[in-house]
Amino acid sequence: MEALLQQQQYDEALLCMDERLALIASLVQLAKEDPAQRQGVVTLANTLATQEASMTALAASHHQTIFKQLTQVGRANKAGRAYRVNSKEF
Repeated sequence: MEALLQQQQYDEALLCMDERLALIASLVQLAKEDPAQRQGVVTLANTLATQEASMTALAASHHQTIFKQLTQVGRANKAGRAYRVNSKEF
């Protein structure tokens, strides 16, 4: 999932995140049904929580980058419109 985010393949990353949530739900159910598996599930859950924090930070970084790019495009469009309006006046 991290590689998909770095490659800016956001749709695929979202699918992986959905699959990851389904996996976590299955692990929780397994821990409820089979107490012998509880320690392994706890260990895996801790690993997943650490990965989740890293991916959340990466996703936030991409969000900021995309927002900045969209802002720059918006400013460029606004500047272009102002230029076209002003150039018609002369």
